[in-house]
Amino acid sequence: MNSLYFAQYLVNEGVIAEREAKELLKEAEKTTPGLAVVALAEGAVSASKLAELMPFEKDAFSKLAVAEGLLFASQVEKLQEARSTDGLKTAQALLDVGKMDFMELGRWMAACGSMEGSPFKESVRRIIAEQNEELEAEEGLYADFTELFMRSLMRFMDTPAIVTECAPDIEETLFATHTVSQRLSGSVSFVSGLYASDKVFIEMAQRYSHELIDEADEMAEDCVSEFLNVVNGLFVVDLGKRDFDLDLETPRVGKNTKPMGSRQLQLCVDTGFGAFTLVLASDEVTLSDAHHY
Repeated sequence: MNSLYFAQYLVNEGVIAEREAKELLKEAEKTTPGLAVVALAEGAVSASKLAELMPFEKDAFSKLAVAEGLLFASQVEKLQEARSTDGLKTAQALLDVGKMDFMELGRWMAACGSMEGSPFKESVRRIIAEQNEELEAEEGLYADFTELFMRSLMRFMDTPAIVTECAPDIEETLFATHTVSQRLSGSVSFVSGLYASDKVFIEMAQRYSHELIDEADEMAEDCVSEFLNVVNGLFVVDLGKRDFDLDLETPRVGKNTKPMGSRQLQLCVDTGFGAFTLVLASDEVTLSDAHHY
């Protein structure tokens, strides 16, 4: 199973509604995958065998698996060393909240693992096709960036996340806000940006820097700007492999201003710690009175 994609895959397939996903991500953020979920994901134990053993406590599975002859002690030790990925956290959360049993979970894990392509790109393409057909020319570029951004977000900020269509009134729901944006110039003109409430903005800064930050001050702005700069740097490298010659301009930061770019696409990013808007456009999205870094 592709652990980065599991939550997004379930939303795309309609298994989980977007409103359910928001709560599921919060649950996933605070849970630790049990050995049974890890074993299922690794193919060490079948979903049907786990279903036969139910009910059992999450922390009791290691002893139970050895006693029942399902796993050797050496296998248990190896599985316990597996990294706690976002996909495994999502899987455990599905069990914890009673959304799925082991049979259902095994079926959807297998389906996700066998899929081709990226659920993040699929979501962007669907949103453009349904709501923003005028952005058809930008679809490939926007989908590629979103894929890279979401992978980087989950890696650097240690959170499960999905991308969905923003509600039409998203701008009106955010009052104390920050916008950080950065333009790529050269072979193409492309701008990416983050639009978040100050509360979420501060949390992003803390997670990226691993420092205690309690205000949306210059330090927070520096941290989020650096995160966006890193993602865009990776994107420039990727595009360079396709013979695009691009330069990164200085990030811009704005306060309490809506993103206002041409050819603009706003995507809602839900995470375990809150939601913010990913903004993609062909020119600058942060207003001219914003400051530079």
